[in-house]
Order: sequence, then structure tokens, then C-alpha cells
Amino acid sequence: MQLWTVQPYNVYETLTATGIYKCNPHLSSLLEEDSFINAYKWISNEMKNRVGNPSADITFPVWAWYRVDGKNRRPDMRTIGMRVFEESVLMEIEIQDNKVLLSDFDHWHLVLNDGIFYKASLLENISSEEWELETDKEDVYYENLSDEEKITYKENSWKNIFSPDIVSRSAYVQATFWELEKEQIKKVWKLKGYHKNKYML
Repeated sequence: MQLWTVQPYNVYETLTATGIYKCNPHLSSLLEEDSFINAYKWISNEMKNRVGNPSADITFPVWAWYRVDGKNRRPDMRTIGMRVFEESVLMEIEIQDNKVLLSDFDHWHLVLNDGIFYKASLLENISSEEWELETDKEDVYYENLSDEEKITYKENSWKNIFSPDIVSRSAYVQATFWELEKEQIKKVWKLKGYHKNKYML
């Protein structure tokens, strides 16, 4: 599977020196926030169930892009959503399909924000009126659950971000995997940083 990952330049240096990179949660600013920690724990458990357990020294996965703007292609780092503000590298990588978990990027934010993935999202060509009707019904059902049942219901709904139907029609698809090996790198672009609205590549 062809993927693209953006990492700080020091991660790339570690990767080329040691031959392997694994997520170090102590160096991630995102993992200082509870919402990210909880979401990362959840997707890590899903990965264990779907692609297998990592080695004992791995807690969280490495992230990459599989599809950007509807295409399996290298992200354009000049666009707002892709910008980085430190010296980084963009790597094109190749990883075995059975070691990767794909998920819908937009609906991933439901996990981050502790929201429900509504069943109506699974329906194609649904009108706004039908959407409101279906989500209202689901809200009523959800509110009548116990606190423990609500947690289970909500977390089970999140599994739809991996649904083949959802992923196949998603314009932005992210990929997670446990570790990156030097041999899996196919191309590298050094991003020297953001300057006057342009990247120096």
C-alpha cells in the first residue's frame, strides 16, 4: 500500500540511523490533550483487533495519508490543511496492506470530540430532511440509555470510520500502522519550513 507521512526532521534522522521508527508519545504535543489521548487509546485498541498487537515498546501508531482530495497521491504541502511549521520531511512509503488500518479522516473528528457516528452517515444520497429525521430518532434512543450503555453505543458507532463503504467514498483517508522501517521509504522531500506563505522543498 502506497502512503505518505509527514514527520519532524529529527524523526527522519532517527529512522535512517536506527532503521526503524516507532511513535514516542512523550514527544507529541497532541498527546498532552485528554481528547487526543483517549482517541489514540481507542484507535490503538482497534488496531490490535484488526491488524494485530504491536511489540511491547509501542503504545500508539504512526500516522500517514492514503487518500488526499479524493486521490491516492502525495499531499500538496502548500495547502492550508497540510502546512507544517518546523523542519520536516514528507515520505512516500510502501507498507503491506495487512499491517495498515485505513479510516475516514473527517469522521475521525467524532472520536476526537467524543461524538456519535450517526447511522444516517452510512446512507448515500440522503436528503437533509431525512438526515434530521434519522438523527433525531437516534438521539432519542441514545438519551434513553444508561451512562454505561451510552459509552458502549458511542464507541461502537465510531467503528464505522473503518467501514469499507465510508472509506471508499471518503476524499480524505488516513492510515495508521505500528512502525515504519527504513526499507519502506521510497521517496523523501525535505520541508524547510513555512515562509511567506510558501514552502521551500
